Amino acid sequence: MLSSPFKLITTFKLLIVGLLISLAPFAYSAVTWQTISPNIQFLQQQPKLRFYDSNQVLIQGKECALMFDASGNFAAVEATIVKLKSTLTTPLCYLVASHFHDDHLLGMAILQHSYPNAKLIVHKQIAREFANFQRAFEDKLDSYEQSVELSYQRLAEQPASLQPQWRKKLELAKQRLLRWRKFNLQPNAMQVSDSLALNLGDYPITLHAHQAHTNGDLTLLAEQGTILLGGDIVDWLPYPGHGNLVEWAELLKQFSNNKQIKIILPGHGAPLKATDLSQPYRFLQQIIKHVSTNPNVELTTLQQSFPAEFAKDYQIDTAAYKAYPLFLQAGLKRAKQSK
Repeated sequence: MLSSPFKLITTFKLLIVGLLISLAPFAYSAVTWQTISPNIQFLQQQPKLRFYDSNQVLIQGKECALMFDASGNFAAVEATIVKLKSTLTTPLCYLVASHFHDDHLLGMAILQHSYPNAKLIVHKQIAREFANFQRAFEDKLDSYEQSVELSYQRLAEQPASLQPQWRKKLELAKQRLLRWRKFNLQPNAMQVSDSLALNLGDYPITLHAHQAHTNGDLTLLAEQGTILLGGDIVDWLPYPGHGNLVEWAELLKQFSNNKQIKIILPGHGAPLKATDLSQPYRFLQQIIKHVSTNPNVELTTLQQSFPAEFAKDYQIDTAAYKAYPLFLQAGLKRAKQSK
């Protein structure tokens, strides 16, 4: 049986953890800005958070700049905007959402407010369903509001000496929420059905539409096809819960065999080489094969009998140790649904 002091300490820790979780949407951990080339900056999420939020990419030509994806943490997007004010040398003309998941699309509302002239570019499928994503932005703000209310309730249970500092954090969170309530996810200005060529000023790029990680993916090729911005399609540990797995695996095979591609910038994790894509390709292929050869086996058994070599390859740190079984289960379930 726990002693009374230990109970108090444990309860206090749980309250602190609860407050931190509730305030998470209003705080952020700084991304690392990496220079990939004179024209490209890669905003990489911290490794421990790589499965929770996305990377972004800034491309600047002589006349225009383009931002590829937006963080799902709105406070982080505002921090990026502050950095952009000292980084941009040309107008921000384009915002590109690689797909519709929250951590790539919804933060565009924050960017659109600061850069109202920037044109949002999405896959044609996202354009058709855009009203759903506008509602998703509002739903996310509703969840933030619930987090603030929950935090205020927990605040009253904390020691009086700590309440002022947490109250200050909550007031800041409340101010941010009220500000974001005035924003809207503006409809796309451009949509891609196959490919779209743009020139940022002596800097041509090409966007390509796919149905792989989702039914509405965009990739971007820059610098004569040597740099690929692949979104979540090219993640080393891919999340296959919503994808078209066969088409996705085939696309990874094409990218991995493309001798022109020298650098791949994924939606999550560190930069890759084309040959690195053999790993997610094998993972997706094995998921497809495992379900195909065991059509009547339940999901739990499929997961338990999945080749252990992939767990060994993927579970390289705490974040991946937690993510891998969830991603595998989602992929097996998706493959069963796709039969």
